[in-house]
Amino acid sequence: MNPLALVLGGVAISKHAGAIRQNYEPIGGSTLARLSGGTGVKLTHWRKWRTTAAGTGELDPGLDLLDYSQHLELLCVKPRGIESASTSIELPPGIAWRTDEAPWALAQLGDQWIETTLVIGEGNAQLAAVTGAVRYRFCYLPRLLVSTEGPVSEFDQASGRYNWSLVAEQV
Repeated sequence: MNPLALVLGGVAISKHAGAIRQNYEPIGGSTLARLSGGTGVKLTHWRKWRTTAAGTGELDPGLDLLDYSQHLELLCVKPRGIESASTSIELPPGIAWRTDEAPWALAQLGDQWIETTLVIGEGNAQLAAVTGAVRYRFCYLPRLLVSTEGPVSEFDQASGRYNWSLVAEQV
């Protein structure tokens, strides 16, 4: 099976730009407020994601003609997952996944994870029960609407290879 491409604004990054490394980090409008006794209370107004993707290859990512003044759709390659002890998993509001790769489900048996079937409903996922399973996981490849300044790219003349990275924040 060929790995899926990272896609930004409808432009797929060529496999010749290198294998993709991607991470997610939470960003959010939260603060830690202190009560009169010093106890911390976290106040969160919103929560979004920042993602960084990078690669090293024979080509740069080829995203120069995108309009970075606009929000762009990013089809991610790093899976995300939601775990539960139950076969019924509530999906967070606003969750979206790639339409070219359906979400999948896993069940934990001992120290192994095996695939199980799932049905996605309005705001939840129902996973098929597996005898002996202790945990379940709903997995998906995110589809994010992002803002980015575009990729940063470097060319190493000695090796003939490009190193590039892209930072994007969910809008």
